[in-house]
Amino acid sequence: MLTFILSVIAGFATPYVAPALAKLLQPNLGDFPIQEGEYQIITFVLLLVAVAIAAIASGLLASAFTVLLGGALGLFGVRLFKVLRALADGQSSDRDED
Repeated sequence: MLTFILSVIAGFATPYVAPALAKLLQPNLGDFPIQEGEYQIITFVLLLVAVAIAAIASGLLASAFTVLLGGALGLFGVRLFKVLRALADGQSSDRDED
């Protein structure tokens, strides 16, 4: 369960950590081409690998499914919540019109 929670936190933190990682990596990469959108992917993968390593080092079971599901929920959870809320609000407003 702790692995799942840490993965959700890592997914949620990805957009906030990506700019700092991009600033750190850009001068050191030289001619290696990385597009702007790829830094968020690299950050997401590195944070999830860090969660898996921390879980294994502490002796916890680190299932790949748990780490990926938690990371995906953390990364896309806010957007999914907003979409579901908008759908619920839209459906309730449709009922009010009847």
